[in-house]
Amino acid sequence: MSIHKVEGIVLKTQPFRSSSLIVTFFTKEAGKIRGVVKGVHREGEIRQAGFEIFTRAEIIFYEKRRSDLHLISDAAILESNDPIRNRLESIVYGSYFCELVDELTEVQDPHPEIFELLRTAFRFLSVVPPEKLTTVFTVKLLGAMGWIPYTDGCVSCGARPLEKGYFSVKQGALLCEACRSKDGGAPAITPVALALLRVFIRNEMRECLEHSHFSYALNEVQRLLTQFLNFRIGKVLRTKRFIDSVRSALVK
Repeated sequence: MSIHKVEGIVLKTQPFRSSSLIVTFFTKEAGKIRGVVKGVHREGEIRQAGFEIFTRAEIIFYEKRRSDLHLISDAAILESNDPIRNRLESIVYGSYFCELVDELTEVQDPHPEIFELLRTAFRFLSVVPPEKLTTVFTVKLLGAMGWIPYTDGCVSCGARPLEKGYFSVKQGALLCEACRSKDGGAPAITPVALALLRVFIRNEMRECLEHSHFSYALNEVQRLLTQFLNFRIGKVLRTKRFIDSVRSALVK
């Protein structure tokens, strides 16, 4: 076994046997890694703190060559992100970010930009409306994964510029009026929502978060992205179902 020291963010944990945990991190250097932390419950709360969801830590792990479940020996906290845990809204949306990253990424496939994206999203959780942050985060994550929606023109005939059209959930791209028949289920996207989506695709995260917009346009973009994600992943994420079920309570 080879030993590694990496910087990672805890995406999730699950109990393993009587006193251990299986922890999933997204690391800056190695992408997503999963590992067993032995004896964590026997050694008290201080050790457990390094493996709480949202925590950014320096991790030491022993890589197993024949398994993607490694042995994690230690985690030194770099950033606890405790403010996220102080509000239900932050916990819910922070958990969604973690689940989305976990679902879309492969084990040990490095994406440093996703690590930084997650860190940035955590910092903005307490100051930016979560619905907008979630939409921008989703666009940027799709971009990092190479799944970014194509909005430059019609994906079928190449017609451009398009100021309105239809969003093919199957292709993650625009269709013009003439080509809509190739995906009869493609919903229309309004000019305002299309313009907002292009802003989110083409600009840095901070600029996107500062960009003014109509609430209905944001809702439309979010709805289309959710349909696209559900189609690509093949399911609705657990945290997304929870957000939808408690949305009215979260906005009060």
